[in-house]
Amino acid sequence: MEVGSNVRNRKVGDEVAAFNMQGSHAELWAVPANHTWIVPSSVDIASAAAVPISFGTAHHCLFAKGGLRSGETVLIQGASGGVGLAAVQLASRAGARVIAISSGERRLQKISLLGADHVIDRSSGDVVDAVKQITKGKGVDLVVDPVGATLPTSLTTMAHEGRLVFVGNAGGGSLSLDLWPAMQSNQTLHGVFMGPLLGRCHVRSTIDDLLIAIGKGEVRVMIEKTFPLSQARDAHDFAEKSKPLGRIIMTP
Repeated sequence: MEVGSNVRNRKVGDEVAAFNMQGSHAELWAVPANHTWIVPSSVDIASAAAVPISFGTAHHCLFAKGGLRSGETVLIQGASGGVGLAAVQLASRAGARVIAISSGERRLQKISLLGADHVIDRSSGDVVDAVKQITKGKGVDLVVDPVGATLPTSLTTMAHEGRLVFVGNAGGGSLSLDLWPAMQSNQTLHGVFMGPLLGRCHVRSTIDDLLIAIGKGEVRVMIEKTFPLSQARDAHDFAEKSKPLGRIIMTP
């Protein structure tokens, strides 16, 4: 094991969180140095592994693209996933009013404890009606949607001149939309695909700051279950079938 000849700020033995677009299910993994982050001693390595994508994506969606400000109302779709749980905490920490969408009493209770001001069970009623009641008919200032299939609902919950940031397509459905109502309401849509952005200086710095915040206990990484790498099939089955709250981690 060694670092590249041109790498100056990393050395063998450093504990790092890392990301690469290709590969992950391996004990050893070659990644660009600018896609690694030194893990503070106060953060366990399993939690750190979930930070660049979950928290980095949530922060980028909320602030860099979403422009979230204190006092605004933000709706988080898929709030029990890795990005959703991070977004709930970061938005609450920034002084926003947080409406979180998920399903199941256990998950909704946990999301409330992490900072959501309102939780809506998507399986037990009309999300749009619930949001309109909470916002007294105004709608929300910002929506972060990592689900994809919920985009029509997300658009309908927005206030005039609201912003929608859509990231990923966890639902696996079509991303086709009727954009005429959004145009009429002067709404803004931003798409985010985080992988190519992680090497940028401002994104790297943000993830460093997030690791420090996690080390101080200001925000939490939610890990539902940890599997050894030799049980990768079981880990994938669990992630797909059990409706986990947060991330699934595999360890060598």
